[in-house]
Amino acid sequence: MNKIFTVLIITFLLLSCEKEEGCIDPLATNYNHDATVDNGSCNYAQLSDLNIHFTHTVNGNQLILNSMMYTNAANENYSVQTVRYLISNITLHTDDGSSTILDNIHYVDISIDSTTTLKITEITDLNYSSISFTVGLDSANNKTNLFLNESFFPSFAWPEILGGGYHYMQLEGDFNTLFQGYATHTGGTDGIDYSFEKKFPLSPRLQNENTISINMEINNWYSNPNIINLSDAIMANSSIQAQLKINGETDVFSLNIIE
Repeated sequence: MNKIFTVLIITFLLLSCEKEEGCIDPLATNYNHDATVDNGSCNYAQLSDLNIHFTHTVNGNQLILNSMMYTNAANENYSVQTVRYLISNITLHTDDGSSTILDNIHYVDISIDSTTTLKITEITDLNYSSISFTVGLDSANNKTNLFLNESFFPSFAWPEILGGGYHYMQLEGDFNTLFQGYATHTGGTDGIDYSFEKKFPLSPRLQNENTISINMEINNWYSNPNIINLSDAIMANSSIQAQLKINGETDVFSLNIIE
């Protein structure tokens, strides 16, 4: 009798210690709170109609083109005629370190309405907590002739004498008079990478039919923390390229979620 009892006890202990397989991710739609071994069966909800909208302001007001109505920190009056730039490596991040790339490279040109919105039809909902992107192209991607089939080629080609690759941004207009133009062209100069990454928390977390608004505050390119004159020769000037990078990292870009 004692032997039978012992066998029953051992059997019970073995059964009670048996690990149940299933989905162990609480974010999954089929999460199994009894499972202790992940069997790869997790299913996740989908986010649909996620739009990233690129907007542009000066001193907090919507950009008005071709009007000599703006003044920068160097006390120069200026207009804005052209704004076009590259945003790359647009990525969503979760708290556990996983990520989802939405777009490797996106070209924004305010004269082409379709480029100011990036439409994401469907992505897996992993309860993303932040979004990041690179302004311009990092050194790994900023290679001459790498994007021959993109719409920004060849107008964004960066001169080989300055390092080759592509522009990050072309911001142009007039300053002080209607006959004195400026060209704030940024890019990798003398082989130095002046692209930079921005990362923003997503609060509230993303839901279906959300719009992420990424805004460029144009006047801040010239004011914080470095005051930059529009009369400066920017394109071939490594020092000013570095200052523009710092200004861009500081507060040129902001993010808002529209529910």
